[in-house]
Amino acid sequence: MTSVQKQKALLQSHTYPLSFDPKTYDPLLSAIGNAQVVLIGDGSHGTFEFYEHRANLTKRLIEEKGFTAVAVEADWPDAFRVNRYIHGGKLKNGVIKDARDALADFERFPKWMWKNEVLPGFIQYMRDHNDRVVQETNDPYKKVSFFGMDLYSLNRSADEVIKYLDTVDPEGAKAARKKYNCFDRFGEDTSRYAYETQFGLKKDCHREVILNLRNLLQNRRKYIEEQGQSDGHPGEEQFVAEMNALVVKDAEEYYRTMMSEDTLSWNLRDDHFARTLRKIAEHLGDRSDRQAKIVVWAHNSHIGDARATDMGRRRGEINVGQRCREIFGADNVFNIGFLSNRGTVTAAYEWDDPPQVHRMNPPIESSIERVFDEWASGDCFVITHKIENTPNGNEKQEVSPELSDFLNRPRYERFIGVIYRRATEIPSHYSKCSVADQYDAVAHIRESRGIRPLEREEDNQRVDGDVVDTYPFGQ
Repeated sequence: MTSVQKQKALLQSHTYPLSFDPKTYDPLLSAIGNAQVVLIGDGSHGTFEFYEHRANLTKRLIEEKGFTAVAVEADWPDAFRVNRYIHGGKLKNGVIKDARDALADFERFPKWMWKNEVLPGFIQYMRDHNDRVVQETNDPYKKVSFFGMDLYSLNRSADEVIKYLDTVDPEGAKAARKKYNCFDRFGEDTSRYAYETQFGLKKDCHREVILNLRNLLQNRRKYIEEQGQSDGHPGEEQFVAEMNALVVKDAEEYYRTMMSEDTLSWNLRDDHFARTLRKIAEHLGDRSDRQAKIVVWAHNSHIGDARATDMGRRRGEINVGQRCREIFGADNVFNIGFLSNRGTVTAAYEWDDPPQVHRMNPPIESSIERVFDEWASGDCFVITHKIENTPNGNEKQEVSPELSDFLNRPRYERFIGVIYRRATEIPSHYSKCSVADQYDAVAHIRESRGIRPLEREEDNQRVDGDVVDTYPFGQ
């Protein structure tokens, strides 16, 4: 047997078939063990299969592993409207009528990332699950919650902090509003804030946002007593306000530094992701005697350990996958990457452009996608590590040193976000990675299709210039 034949046999001996049958995830559930944090990635923000598999796998983690939080690469206020819906749908000025209405606050580009054909069904599942938990166990701490962990909502999060303070501390609200008014001279254009503060044209708002967060933290006990209980959970609204104030603080630093160095702004953003996850874990853990278990949805570039990629090794980038291993312990974290191969992807040509359905180029010769394309059969996944429950706690074990050595050979991996540049795909979308160190499991979709948005955005959806039928949309 030749060396190539041995390598092919090695890979094939460790692959599992992947389909939408719930049983297909059994080996993954076994390998995940008693992990506290499971990060599920995507090789693009516009692939149907990635969203569908992620939703299906998350359902099993909730039902069988007791996960009680889903944290996604989305803004905190937008995602928290979803959270309010799955916890009963009540608002101070009305109710959220259904799962699609729960997505109403996702108005920032790229809307299709969350307003798409998969999300309403998954959101309704979480609502039904929580209703069932209350009926069957009357234990509110088994209910699942949905959070955003991004930091782009500077102005909206500031507004949410003021609205909260108006209810518990009107005088404090006036003081906080005065501090946040520091941003008024920049309008709502955060790029203007970035430019004018970076080049010293106007004073920044760094001190003001820190003071507002500090005030919330210092008055926590007083404010919780003022508001009483929210949905049976003392301190829920206080926690939401603190998280919005944290978003404002971290977003101010992100925008203030974003024009100086790409790596610095990337690291600030992923550090915010990780800090948000830690706060969620502490909040949910404090409400009960059980450890909070969190599923994370984000791009592969965020959830795969950056130390195993050129993004980390050469550019000095960190990411939330790396930070989770550091914060929660590698033995308590399991991450899954999803690779794209061929087919179509929903993406824009440029930032703020309407989405188009693009036909992807075949994977390049020296890529991990090409390895799976040529040597694996159909949609599949491999597991590089598994978490064993031992008397002394969790212990992560390597599945096969030979498989790890093979997968860790530096190969290119494709990363498509919300922009796809087919003509310059290699410099725009590929980076070298060591896959076994990057992920605990990696899935490969041979032929995928672009996700269908729930709303039409100006132009028709096209594939290579041809209009395609992507409407009507999901429920």
